[in-house]
Parts: sequence; structure tokens; C-alpha cells
Amino acid sequence: MRTTQASGTQWFRLGAIAVGVALIGGLSGCEDDGSGSQPGDGSSHHGGSGRLAVDIFGNRGGVLTAVPSGLCLGQPRVQWSNGARGFSAEDSAPDQPLTATVSCALTSASQTLVPQNVFSAPSVFAVLKADRTLAVWGSRRLGGDTSALPAQPNDVVAVAGNERAMAALQADGTVVGWGRAGSGASFAGPVGIGSADSTSPVAPLNKVSKLWPTKRGFVALNGDGSATSWGNIETTFDGNGGSKSISSYFDAARLAALKDVASVSHNLGAVALLKKDGSVLAFGDPNSGGDASPLAAKLNNVASIAATDYNFAALKKDGSVVVWGLNWDGQTSDYYDGSEPMPAGVSAVQTNLNVFAALKQDGSVATIGSAYFDRGADTGPVAGNLAGVAKLYASKTAFAALRKDGSVVTWGDSARNDASGVQHQLNRVRAIASTELAFAALRQDGSVVTWGDELRGGDSSAVRHRLRDVVAVFANDYAFAALKADGSVVTWGAPTHGGDSSAVRSRLVNIRAIYSTPLGGFLAVAKDGKFVAWGSPSAGGNAPAGLAAIPYVKN
Repeated sequence: MRTTQASGTQWFRLGAIAVGVALIGGLSGCEDDGSGSQPGDGSSHHGGSGRLAVDIFGNRGGVLTAVPSGLCLGQPRVQWSNGARGFSAEDSAPDQPLTATVSCALTSASQTLVPQNVFSAPSVFAVLKADRTLAVWGSRRLGGDTSALPAQPNDVVAVAGNERAMAALQADGTVVGWGRAGSGASFAGPVGIGSADSTSPVAPLNKVSKLWPTKRGFVALNGDGSATSWGNIETTFDGNGGSKSISSYFDAARLAALKDVASVSHNLGAVALLKKDGSVLAFGDPNSGGDASPLAAKLNNVASIAATDYNFAALKKDGSVVVWGLNWDGQTSDYYDGSEPMPAGVSAVQTNLNVFAALKQDGSVATIGSAYFDRGADTGPVAGNLAGVAKLYASKTAFAALRKDGSVVTWGDSARNDASGVQHQLNRVRAIASTELAFAALRQDGSVVTWGDELRGGDSSAVRHRLRDVVAVFANDYAFAALKADGSVVTWGAPTHGGDSSAVRSRLVNIRAIYSTPLGGFLAVAKDGKFVAWGSPSAGGNAPAGLAAIPYVKN
């Protein structure tokens, strides 16, 4: 499963996928009436008649949900320190503390979260400890082991991870890498363009202010606005798993344009940089969109970039869309050249492996891609229902549209994405999560409805009786984890990849956030800083013994 972030669509989750529910019914009033009702069941929120309090559920960098408890006379209101209002909010600045304040009449209560301290890559967790050093675990070959470093990262401010390597940004602007040397762990090669050495950065690292991962490399923004990149890029359709260094894709003109980076997107064989002036710079295999120069005149005033396996789509501020990369259905060219009809009035773009789905400002949906793959390019069977859409979600092979009335429309991957058996339950839905081949819809009453590949969480029948009073749903590529209002956790999906949490169930108490690695690990963090890891050991399922706590709430 992937997530769409400010930096575009990343094929590997660099933070947990969290879906928060607004608890509309349960939060219409907080005063306890003695009925023992739970959040989301359409009645008053439980918590006794004591002092007003608030608890936040969710991951830094994801969707956060504030849940009040105690005495509340009147309509509760929630204000977040980032300016958001309402019980749920997107966390757009996870590197800063965040406070939620609930107000009821003349009474208010607040809770503040610490900045983000959990980072993840496809098979690795990295936790930023209170002393600014790191605890790292997961696949030892792919960045889960720092023991070979001559000096451990310290005074760390951020961590980025790709498919095979990790990098820590330190407060003095230096970077420490580990994992596979040619995939970004090392940048010790000679600086410059045109080098076949994957450890050669195209320009110097100079007081780095921000790091982004690519599939097998990194992009760094220096403090003076210049930028650099290093690592390797897979050769599309090579057939032998071949790759080329990032440096080999740069010439003098491309290097001159490598500056003022605002966000980074990548796919299997290319990288697309959105610059602060709204222009775009791409590099990598042209078969995957590594050359955007033919469309440079159109690539201005861009707001965001999304990616499929072999394409990029730029959403412009005027609601138009520009696509480049491989065109499977091209009549005159194998690549998008700007002559193809594109949707207008677009407000958001969602992707799976092969198809773009564009949510238009009028609530309708348009798709871009080839119907050959059965990945959702053909909306014919559901076209009449794709109206009044509020948000789009995607697995790797299908799409789900959440409509403003709370109903759900899903299409793509006809062999596995069959929701007909649960369609009558797909109403009053608040949000949707996905593994690589299945979906889970969180309803307003706190229940969860699933469909899709049974081995990837599409079948939740074994735990259905426990899926009540859920406030957030998290996922990796193989399994789901539902966080309940009482702080307990329910899991299902591939057992060895986090779907079976029975061995740690007794420790899953007072949980507030659940992070994941796409390849099968989960990490749950409690309000008091205790934590529990489970799932595949090679994907972060076993936490190190020396890690004492992972703070969540700021004292």
C-alpha cells in the first residue's frame, strides 16, 4: 500500500497509514448519561462525569483524531494548533509539537503531541530517541542495522528511508547513511555528473536542510537552495534487474536546474522534483518519465506530482493535469506528449500501480491510463455512481471513492476487488484504508467493513465481533490494524506479516498510534510511551531490547 503525501505518491510508506474517524455521532455531546456508550455508536461519548479531557489518536504526519471525555455541557468544539478545526485533522507539520484543544461552554482541555519520532521504510523502523540518537531495526541487509557505522548518528533531526538504505539528517546539516552503499547509503564517490558510480552525488552536500528518498537513492536540499542526489535508478524493462547511477542521468543543463526543491516523487525508474517556483525537473529512465523536457512549457504553476509505475502526473494550480512517461495506449507515440485529452477542473489525483484517478471539483471522477491492466482505467461499470465524490483511495490495483453521502464506489481489479457482498454495509463511511490488494472502510458508528483479497485483509470475518468502537485503521501491504477507543488493537490479514497479533495482544493497551512498514511490520505506541512491535521480523516485527520508550504525549 502507498500513501499520497505532500511530496507526491511514494511507493513505499515512509510513515504509517492512518485513517481517523470524526466520531460524528459519538461526539455530539460528551456528557456521560450512564449508558456506557462508546465513541462512534451514535450516542453520547463515554468517560464519566468527571473533568473534561481529550485524547489524540493517530500518527504524526497522518490523520489525527481528538476524542473528548468527561463532562461537556453543550456542543464540543476542537481547535488544533496548526489552524485546523474539527475532531479529525491532517498533520501537515509533524516535525513540530501539535496541540488539540476541546472546548465545551466555559471549559476547555488540551493535549499536546511530541514531534514525529518514528520513521519507517519498506522493511525498517527508525526511532528518534530523547537524546537525539536512533534505535533502528528491521531487515539487516536493507538498512535495519547501523552497527557497521564508524560513528552512530547523533543530534538527529530527521530520517529518510528507501527500498534498500536509510539516511539520517543531523542538526549541523550533515548526513549519515547506512544499508546498501549503491542505493544511497554511501555518497563517498567523486562529486560530479555523468559518473557510473552510484555513490557519486551530482553536487556537494552542503548544510543539508531536507532529505527525500527515491526508490534506491536520495535527494538533498542544501541550506543555500542548491540540491544534490545520489544512488541508483532501475532500468525500466531491462529484464535482468539492471540499474544506472543517478549521476549518469545528469548533464550540465539538468544540474543547473537542480535547486529550490519543494517536494520529490518517484516511480520504478525515474524521479520528478517539484520546485518552489512550480516548475518540474525529472531524471531517470525516459521509459518511466525520466525526461519531462518535451512538456516543459506546460509544466508550470504545478501544485503537486503523483506517480504510477511508469508515469507522472502534475496537477496544476488551475486544475489542469499534465502527464508524461510511458503511454500504453499511445496511437502515435509510446510516450505521453501533451496532445492527449486530459481532465480539467481537477482538485486531487490518486494513483495505483498503473492508473491515475482524478477527482474533479464538481465531485466527478476521470481516469488516465490503460484499461489493459484492469487497474481501474475503465470506469464504465460504475460511471453512473461516480458523482458527489469527496475523496479517492487506492490499493495497488484498484480504487475506492468515498462519496459525500458516506457511500462507497469501488472499481478496478475485477478478479479480487469485489465488494458486492458488503455493498449494503458501505454507507455512513468516514474513511478508507488499504493494503496492497484489499480495502477497509471505517464507518461513523466505529465498525469496519472489508473487501478484496482475503489473504491481504479483505476477509475480517474472524475478528468482526471485535471491530466495534474503532477510531483509526492502519495498514501495511499485507494486513490491517484497527485502533479502538479503549486503546486496544484488532488485527487481521496475512498472519506472519502483522495480521496475527495474538502473541502481543495482552501488551496492546492504551495504544494511541500504530506505525507500519509496507513489507509486514507494525509498531504500536501507547499514551505513556510504552510500545509493541509485531509482524515479520525482517520488516521490523521485533523491536530492540535497548529502546526504553517512544514518547507520544508531551509532558
